[in-house]
Amino acid sequence: MNKRHLDKLIAMIIATTALGARGLACGPCPDNIAQIPLLPPSSDGGVEDAGDWIADECQRKCPNGISCVPASIPLEDGGTMPAIECTQMSDCSAGRRPLGQSVPEKRLDTKDLGAPGEWLVHAAALEAGSVLAFRELRRDLAALGAPRRLLQAASRAAEEEKRHTRRTRALARRYGARVPGPTTGEARRASLEELATHNAAEGCVREAFGALVARWQATFAKDPEVRVAMAQIADDEARHAALAHAIDAWAKQRLAPGAQARVEMARREAARALLAPRARDAGRDEALGVLGLPDAAEMEALAKRFVAAIGIDAAA
Repeated sequence: MNKRHLDKLIAMIIATTALGARGLACGPCPDNIAQIPLLPPSSDGGVEDAGDWIADECQRKCPNGISCVPASIPLEDGGTMPAIECTQMSDCSAGRRPLGQSVPEKRLDTKDLGAPGEWLVHAAALEAGSVLAFRELRRDLAALGAPRRLLQAASRAAEEEKRHTRRTRALARRYGARVPGPTTGEARRASLEELATHNAAEGCVREAFGALVARWQATFAKDPEVRVAMAQIADDEARHAALAHAIDAWAKQRLAPGAQARVEMARREAARALLAPRARDAGRDEALGVLGLPDAAEMEALAKRFVAAIGIDAAA
């Protein structure tokens, strides 16, 4: 699937899938898709390729968009005017794990906690890990010669993850949790293929899907403080997922075909992992309600629709 179409589809899924399942709307996201008319380039403008012209117009007129695709606007005389369709993703978004680390490094003390406290203390640890992940990402992008806009976005993401860590730690303490300290990571730098592979799984899949779950929690959590915290986290995670796709496009231009195929395989495996069966646990009903988490059936439905939306064949 074309990267630009994929970004647009993810924005639509984040805006509608989770909340549409319960007959609600997600706020302004659908209204953030704008068609911008273009004047065709002059014959002496030096533009040899229409794709380059569209890309230049997107850069100028949709600089902060998560997707920008060619479009056309119908005219009264039956003709069409060239345009671009610019998609912004703001209010519709859990975290990126450091390279080589799939679980929090520190053993978490969740003894005697209720289900909400247990979930929140793990969430706080994962958010702390995401701070490290984005710091490492920025360092590796810089070493690989990535453009400044990606470096700046990675730095911003690290700061946002620090805020997420503070918010989830505060929530965890309200439920009696002992909050883990900062996570530390490796000093080894990633190669371009390692960075791209990790980014495809953690950013393009996990963070994008995490945006759905965070938005669900922001709407359905019984604890009002959880709703407020998850609303902010949802916004930020949506932006982080968009960053992941921008990194993906940049890296693929620099990878050999074999490496590109391995990156795509990592993306497919991460997407299919979302479809793993989840046991129904009646003992966790408290967490489901207080924190607004989808139950097993709802999570399965979300995962199936998300994986289909990003063009992954679960049966392949």
